[in-house]
Amino acid sequence: MTVPLLTRELIVVARRPVLTAAVVVYVGLLAAFTFIWGLKLPTLTGASFYDVLRTFNAGLFTIVMPWIVARCHAQDCGDGLVLLSAVSARRPSSIVLAKILSLAGVVVLVAIAGVPATIIAEKMSALSASAVLRDLGSALALAVLVSAVTTTWSVACGNAMTSWVGGSATTAVVLAAASRWASSRAAQDVSIVLVAMAVAAASATWTDRAFQYFHE
Repeated sequence: MTVPLLTRELIVVARRPVLTAAVVVYVGLLAAFTFIWGLKLPTLTGASFYDVLRTFNAGLFTIVMPWIVARCHAQDCGDGLVLLSAVSARRPSSIVLAKILSLAGVVVLVAIAGVPATIIAEKMSALSASAVLRDLGSALALAVLVSAVTTTWSVACGNAMTSWVGGSATTAVVLAAASRWASSRAAQDVSIVLVAMAVAAASATWTDRAFQYFHE
């Protein structure tokens, strides 16, 4: 995995108009939820609005972020991946890992764009700023998972819609399992990162076996 592969992927993502649309939708829905329902939901549910927003954000994250990955990455799959591997003299696994890393960075940046809404919710709920930092750390872990699973779906099937649905469903299952079985938020984040790393490693191994080329 080299810098040119990472740079190539980031350039492709930056040129996708759908990225801007997805950022607007994500940030806009977070802001709308905060300003419209922030004063009503606590009185209706009795829960802290910050906790409600955290749940809403997690659901929104599992829908929007896989869509960004599925639609914005360079469409290298099948013969295209083999050709790029041959031209760049890099193993298919290096290309896939570069995709996962660069797309995780993109997802993190989108998540950071939504931080102002969480800060407002934190102020409304009279919590400390550390709550926002903890949730940002959780978003970083989830970004790695989203990138790994959705990229794997994309390389395997080559269809954006299937990749989006598969990535969202897989992310939701892992997040639900981690939330249920982890003893703390830190343990939950660590377990999510470990699953993401396992998926990335499995995807890299599979692509090296499935998309081989010969120098001859």
